[in-house]
Amino acid sequence: MKLPFENVLKRLEDIKKVVSASSKNRFIKTDKQLSLILITTFIVSVAALFSYWFFEEKPYYDNLLSEKDELIESLKFTRDKQKKIHENTVDAYEKKLTTEYVLKSIYDDKINDFEQKLTSYRNDYLHKEEHAKQVAELESRLKEEYAAKEHQVKSDYEQKIMMLEQKTAVLEDKNLDLKTTLQESADFIREEKEILEETLVSERKRAFIPSLVLPETKNRIVDANALKRLVTIKDKLKRIEEMDIALKPDIYFEMGIISYYNKQHGEAIELWENALSLNKNNFKIYICLGVVYAEENMADHAVKILKRAIEINPKYSTLHLTLARIYEQKGALDDAIYEYSRALELNPETIDIYNTLGTLYEKKGLKEEARRSFAQYEKLKGVNK
Repeated sequence: MKLPFENVLKRLEDIKKVVSASSKNRFIKTDKQLSLILITTFIVSVAALFSYWFFEEKPYYDNLLSEKDELIESLKFTRDKQKKIHENTVDAYEKKLTTEYVLKSIYDDKINDFEQKLTSYRNDYLHKEEHAKQVAELESRLKEEYAAKEHQVKSDYEQKIMMLEQKTAVLEDKNLDLKTTLQESADFIREEKEILEETLVSERKRAFIPSLVLPETKNRIVDANALKRLVTIKDKLKRIEEMDIALKPDIYFEMGIISYYNKQHGEAIELWENALSLNKNNFKIYICLGVVYAEENMADHAVKILKRAIEINPKYSTLHLTLARIYEQKGALDDAIYEYSRALELNPETIDIYNTLGTLYEKKGLKEEARRSFAQYEKLKGVNK
């Protein structure tokens, strides 16, 4: 390697030679002056050498040191990466060995088990072909025996059939009168059923029991004797139904009304649901079911049944009115207001709804809407007077 201060030494020797030559040619320098010149030259050389090292060599070595740290970090990263790859590869192979390979001894044991079972089957069971051969021989022997006995068996069956036909004819003769009686009884019961059905409807109307159980139509006071007669007719019809004689679909609805006024709400619900299954277009059934569901604290069932009726006939105002009252009982004021508004829209003559709407608006804090509803109620009330 070439030293950075070799040129400086050569220059010092050249300077020394020049000084010697010039001293011979011009004048003689003293030793003190020569020492000063040499010291100055040495100081300048040292300064130049330090500057060269500081500005050229030191950045070079610093750069080498920084690159060394980066190279070490890169080597560490590469080493860790290779280590991770190696670990993953080892794990993959171990997993593959665990999941894809099993011990050969396991299969050897299974093969031995199957061979033992096969030997056991050979000793305890017939081969399939041997079994088929024996079955064919048995069928052939049975056919031969059956052909020999067929004539005798046929004769015996014909005699038995003849005897049974004779007995059947005798029994039919004996039961002919009974069948006639049963038919006459069934016809009588059917006639009685029709009379009872008509009587039930007429007696209900005579007792001033309406076909709806709404608060504004409900008969609060029903004559006990009239109700007793209606219950008796209803029980007779139920006994006729138990004889597998169908009643008219609307009679179940009438029977449900009698059960309701007799405070048998469970039986009324059952009868009305039966009537609804037979006639889905009788909207009085939906209304009565909705009311009795609500009275039995089954408001969700009431809402469901009334919504189903509204889907069938959305223009029946009484359905909306009944649903609105049930929503009001539940505390669902927004739904109640909507249904009351729909009922009023379909039947503007029900002016009492304005008063109810005013009360609901007050509960919700809608004072302006409440004031308008009350005002409309008072206005229409005055007009109707």
